[in-house]
Amino acid sequence: MNRISKEDIKKQALKLFQEHGYQQVTIVDICNACQITKPTFYKYAGSKEELVLDLYDTTICNILTDPLLFISVDTHYEQLLLIFHHLIKETEKFGSDLFSQMLISNLNENHHSFDMRNNMTKLCTLILKKAQEKGEIQNPNNADILYRTLAYSFMGFETNWCISNGKLNWAEEFFQGMNVLLCVNESLNELYKNYLTVKG
Repeated sequence: MNRISKEDIKKQALKLFQEHGYQQVTIVDICNACQITKPTFYKYAGSKEELVLDLYDTTICNILTDPLLFISVDTHYEQLLLIFHHLIKETEKFGSDLFSQMLISNLNENHHSFDMRNNMTKLCTLILKKAQEKGEIQNPNNADILYRTLAYSFMGFETNWCISNGKLNWAEEFFQGMNVLLCVNESLNELYKNYLTVKG
């Protein structure tokens, strides 16, 4: 038998979940796709539920390790737009079914899937401070509080998107709310529209 890891199992499981839906996929289905036994699955993956609890970590890791993300735009505010654009894009790629399951699991027991991630918080807070200094955003309040408010707003829109089974077109409303919260400089007010299509 080939060597297997939790990441290998997770990759196959996410593919099955996206193709067939979380509830329709069994552990046996995952084992068959990975060519492993049930004991091997439990040894490395723990449970089916565990495979969807860290979707944010996967997404955030992709953002933080992309060297081109922050040098491809001209303003700090647009860096922030890019970050949330990537979060929305990755969320929609995984699908409302998986994020709904992650939400349900955390309502049953807090697995900390929705906790703030330190690296992302530090990065976005720094970007917000720089944007304030440059006059790109005109809300003078504490950057850390502004970021946390944005993050919780994002979570609220994401939850409504899950409730609508992925039918809610939430990106534009989120970005408009972001503009209002941050008091974005008038010259940058329409910039978010570039991120309602296929950019990055």
